[in-house]
Amino acid sequence: MSEKEREEFDLEIFRLKMRLEVHLVLIRGLYTGLANTSPNGGQALLAKFAALRQEHQKIAIPGLKEGYSDLVAGEYQEALEEALSWIEGGLKL
Repeated sequence: MSEKEREEFDLEIFRLKMRLEVHLVLIRGLYTGLANTSPNGGQALLAKFAALRQEHQKIAIPGLKEGYSDLVAGEYQEALEEALSWIEGGLKL
C-alpha cells in the first residue's frame, strides 16, 4: 500500500468514526428526550436496557472462523454496554 493509499484509508476510517459518533449523539438525544418526557420513562428505559443486556449476553456470529466469533461477540457486547451506559448517563432519574 502506497503512502497516499494509506492516507486515504486513514481518512476514510476517521470519517466512519465521526459518522458513528454523530449517530451515537443523536441516539442518546432521542432516547433521553423520550424518557425524560414521562415521570417514569427513565425507569421504563432502564428496564428495557436490562432486558437487552440479558438478551444479548450470549450471541454467536455465523460465518467467522472458529475463535473469531467469540472475539467479535465480546466486542459487540462491550460496545452495546458502552452505548447503553452512555444513554443511561443522560437520563434524569
